[in-house]
Amino acid sequence: MQGIFWFFLGGLVYLVLDRLILFYKKIKFINDVKIHSIKLIGFAYEQFVFTMTAKYISLQNSNIDSEKIKIFKNTDEAAFEEWKRQTVIGLRESVPPIYRDALEIENWDDVMKILDNHYKKCLDDMPFLDNTFKEEGEKNV
Repeated sequence: MQGIFWFFLGGLVYLVLDRLILFYKKIKFINDVKIHSIKLIGFAYEQFVFTMTAKYISLQNSNIDSEKIKIFKNTDEAAFEEWKRQTVIGLRESVPPIYRDALEIENWDDVMKILDNHYKKCLDDMPFLDNTFKEEGEKNV
């Protein structure tokens, strides 16, 4: 009788641990997808800013009036802000409703904070970088 009890207790413990591990894997997967999506958005943002900067450098080097360049900048800035807003909306809407709260994104600043925290964490996980920078700084002094 005692053997049956321990058998079923072992089965119950297995089921509980299995559910906990499955829950952890789901959370890990959602966080990984979130980070990779935000990194992709960050890459697009970087390319967009680079392209706009190159555009304005070439416009300033051409014979275009500075007032027209200001108009272009204002138009581009408005379009850029709309792109940011639509990107956040699209990201939130692409996630199933039950996972939207796990996304923790309401606006563009939230996207940048998550991306910034991710890169800081990546740098903190590489302790050899800190020593290298400290050693180089000491040599220059």
